[in-house]
Amino acid sequence: MLRPALALVALLSLLSGCTVFSRKVEDVGPTYTPKNVSGPASWPIGLQRVALLPAHDVSGDLPPENLSAYDPIWQRSLSSAQRAELVPVARSQMAVWIGKESVASTGLLPYTLLERITRETGAQAVLFLDLTSVKSYPPLSLGFRARLAALPGGETIWVADELFDGADDATARSARRFARDNNSAPGDAAAGVAQSPTRFGAYAFHAVAALLPPRIAPSTNVPKPQTTR
Repeated sequence: MLRPALALVALLSLLSGCTVFSRKVEDVGPTYTPKNVSGPASWPIGLQRVALLPAHDVSGDLPPENLSAYDPIWQRSLSSAQRAELVPVARSQMAVWIGKESVASTGLLPYTLLERITRETGAQAVLFLDLTSVKSYPPLSLGFRARLAALPGGETIWVADELFDGADDATARSARRFARDNNSAPGDAAAGVAQSPTRFGAYAFHAVAALLPPRIAPSTNVPKPQTTR
């Protein structure tokens, strides 16, 4: 009885090894790097607090309950980037202020909105998020525009406008790698990110948030005074 049991263990180990090998093979190749990003070389000095507005559906493809699901995902991605303190503005608060739950980053903003955000949050900048294209069935895709604007004037500090298309091999490969590197649940995370719009969104948001201008630590190399003899 011992030999059949050992044979079964060996077979299971072989199958497991083949699965791991196939995963490694499908992850070999180029990955996608967002390129349509513009901003300063480093995080602005003095920018310590950023007001975070709810996502706005420019595409018109999302029902309200699905739209709001992107808010905490975007916030987690920004928190992991660790650029500034985030002050999320709730949809209900936006409705009280301007009569609607979200606004687009482009075009005319409701009168006094930026002044209100400045006063209520104490932030030095505000971050908008526009969902410009959403495909919620495989192959998934998500297009969005993120704009960081100074308060209270609204001048653009940083902007990204990207489309993540799951039908593109490099994008799909990047999404799988992100899912496996950040998965704590049982099961194949790569399969989940290819099927779930919110998991795919987590990958896309993380990829763009990582490209926010980096914080540069103040220099501690103070030149020594010159001495004369």
